Amino acid sequence: MKIAKFNSRSRVIDAIRGLTIILMIFFHFSFDLNNFGFLKTDIIHEPFWYGLPRLIVFLFLFAVGMSLTLAHQDKIHWPAFWKRFLKISAFALLISVVTYFLFPENWIYFGTLHAIALISLMSLPFLKKPNLSLVIALLLFIPSIFFDKNIPWFLMPHQSWDYISPFPWLGASLLGIFAAHKEIQHWNIPDNRLVRSLNFLGRHSLLIYLLHQPILFGSVYLVRLFIK
Repeated sequence: MKIAKFNSRSRVIDAIRGLTIILMIFFHFSFDLNNFGFLKTDIIHEPFWYGLPRLIVFLFLFAVGMSLTLAHQDKIHWPAFWKRFLKISAFALLISVVTYFLFPENWIYFGTLHAIALISLMSLPFLKKPNLSLVIALLLFIPSIFFDKNIPWFLMPHQSWDYISPFPWLGASLLGIFAAHKEIQHWNIPDNRLVRSLNFLGRHSLLIYLLHQPILFGSVYLVRLFIK
């Protein structure tokens, strides 16, 4: 099925990204509060806290699959793809370097941005194959529901604060490809203040992703110093 042409960014995709940004900020703020003793909870194993970051990763990668399908619906525009791939990869490397020196016991060697870059590349052969994308996504995700395991990828001995294996998470991008072919990006969503706010966050999701945690972590750390 040929996807209807569009002349601007998809408000639906930006709204998904915006909602994901809000969930991410909420989770990381809660993580920081817990890390500095302001919140007392098992943020790793309690069902809500266990599920929330996985929902966040799913939504980010779902949006990746949708946006790739729209951006390359007639053919793969390699210069634009490589430009974005290298940009995301560079920021992923920056996160690895910074966390290696600041948090050597938990540094991030293959986190969300690393996964977005690699999974974007892995998704390209499926952009015009929505049904195959759906089948492979289900094959990746259904076993993980029962066994709750990632297929090992580039594992290191330390416990990273952010580790996203391409498998099963490639499945989220593939579901996004399937959804784009079903044209959910053209759903008629309200043009109200809430949606416009989500769209704004979605349009600036990468910048917010990079800046929010240093600001949150630093703020909570300073408060902890003052009241210690």
